Amino acid sequence: MSVLNVTLKKRQAFYLCGYNKETSLETCGKEISQLWRDYDAKKDELFDIYGCKKDFYGLIWSSSHTGYYNYLIGIEISNITHSPKETICKHIPETIYAVSHVPVSMSAFDAWTEYYEKTLPNAGYTPDKEHGFNFEYYPAGSKSDYELWTPILREL
Repeated sequence: MSVLNVTLKKRQAFYLCGYNKETSLETCGKEISQLWRDYDAKKDELFDIYGCKKDFYGLIWSSSHTGYYNYLIGIEISNITHSPKETICKHIPETIYAVSHVPVSMSAFDAWTEYYEKTLPNAGYTPDKEHGFNFEYYPAGSKSDYELWTPILREL
């Protein structure tokens, strides 16, 4: 039985801008930890352009290199203007997501593993791989509960 519950939410298209790292399952712990430290040190550059934000995202998408994926830590923006050096901006298309609330005590790695191996299959949902973007949403910062969002192949 899965510990995480899942709900469906439709979300309009939006933009994220932040700092990215291409990584693999073998190296993600160290590399993403460094990316978080880099984000904390550089986030004021984003805030100067897009405004200060308490909430932020961890966006995940496949890499063109086999066995790798991209992880971006950033903020939601209303449009793409002049972005700070070393950032990338992504357009996330509208879709229906399976969303799970995760307690801060659960690591993102453990949460994603449970989410894909138990939560989604037990709920009867199939990820929409064509959409391509999954994300962690931190509504109150990194020291609080967060959410996992995955596009799914199902109508509301």
